[in-house]
Amino acid sequence: MSAGQDRWMQRWLPQLRAAADGRAVLELGCDTGGDTAWLLEQGFDVVATDIAFDALRSCAIAASRAQLVRHDLRTPQPFADAAFGVVIASLCLHYFDWATTERAVSEVRRCLRPGGLLLCRLNSVRDVNHGANEGDEIEPGLRRVHGDFSEEKRFFERADLERLFAPAAWDRVSCEERTIARYAQPKVAWELVLRRR
Repeated sequence: MSAGQDRWMQRWLPQLRAAADGRAVLELGCDTGGDTAWLLEQGFDVVATDIAFDALRSCAIAASRAQLVRHDLRTPQPFADAAFGVVIASLCLHYFDWATTERAVSEVRRCLRPGGLLLCRLNSVRDVNHGANEGDEIEPGLRRVHGDFSEEKRFFERADLERLFAPAAWDRVSCEERTIARYAQPKVAWELVLRRR
């Protein structure tokens, strides 16, 4: 199944509409634009970011009405505080050491309005088809995998998610470990829906 057919956000559409509250949706790591195109089809304005020029070029073809921004998630977001009602981060926040991951999530929270939603998917430690338990462990949960997008990938336990998305900053709407058919091999990922406090 391609990213364009991976309709993982469909079941959250009513919550997305309510949370957007007339603001654009920020999509991190837009890749080739499958999720971006779907969001546009649902009537959202979308600001889509990625670090890779090739991904942004592909996204521009798939989702020509999106505003595209080249951005490295290891650096601060180039957006104002509380600029968005929804942030989407599908399979893009798991390439970093823990301190960088925490900073990236803090930046996501800064860009979300209070009460706004973050929908994200992150690698599970049970994602054995996509690098879990492979390669050298650099720090707990972070492995050297020589993948397509990065030399490193982080794999999360539930306790890691509880630490990363602390109750003082986020209300958890949903947290599920799901097997998804986005790639040739099944992928096990955490799917989270969080509301900014």
